[in-house]
Amino acid sequence: MKQFFKALGIVAALVGVGIISAFAVVALLLRQEEVQVPNLTGQDIVTVIELVTQQGLQLKVDRRESHPTQPRDTVISQSPAPGIGIKKGRLVHVIVSQGPTDMQAPKLVGENFRKADMVIRQAGFLPGMVARVSSETVDRDEVIAQVPEAGSPLERGGKINLLVSGGKRIQLYIMPKLTGKKIEEAVKTIDRMGLQHRVITKSLGDALSPSRMVVSQKPVAGSPVTADAMVDIYCQ
Repeated sequence: MKQFFKALGIVAALVGVGIISAFAVVALLLRQEEVQVPNLTGQDIVTVIELVTQQGLQLKVDRRESHPTQPRDTVISQSPAPGIGIKKGRLVHVIVSQGPTDMQAPKLVGENFRKADMVIRQAGFLPGMVARVSSETVDRDEVIAQVPEAGSPLERGGKINLLVSGGKRIQLYIMPKLTGKKIEEAVKTIDRMGLQHRVITKSLGDALSPSRMVVSQKPVAGSPVTADAMVDIYCQ
């Protein structure tokens, strides 16, 4: 009986060793199927094909696009990245350069916004974002800056963003309350603010008579008004 259990233990040990060995072989085979992705960026397409083939991988060109520095038919970027371990037969995706473009962004700074928009479209580009900012030195609707800058390489259909002058910052005032004041006092208040005014009355006589009182106003008290606003003062 003891010999039976001893023999059974030996068999179990051999089976265990066999299973472990099998796993080790499988793991070794799996590791042998993996290769490191070579560095393809900056390489010409012919060299890239050779490198990928030598590693047992496949190459897929996702697209071609212009590049200001990479020569034509060289790889701009790749996926997976260099040094990554992948199984043989897998795809390596690349983007290939078409070289620098012959098209350049036109000079728009200093142009009127409407003209700049027309120039962009006629040159084969598209208007991008337009931001406006107040300026004490640049006339309203004049282009202050552009992105990309004039002369920069730009593909057909590329967008050009503009910074446009909104003109001088408008001075705003808060309309004071004139209702209930004497007309003379109301007019002096408006004059001190540098605003224009009209005195409107339905009764006969001098509109600026000291006895007249303001019964309503436009704009109403508390309203924001610009420096060129006209204030209507109604009195009786």
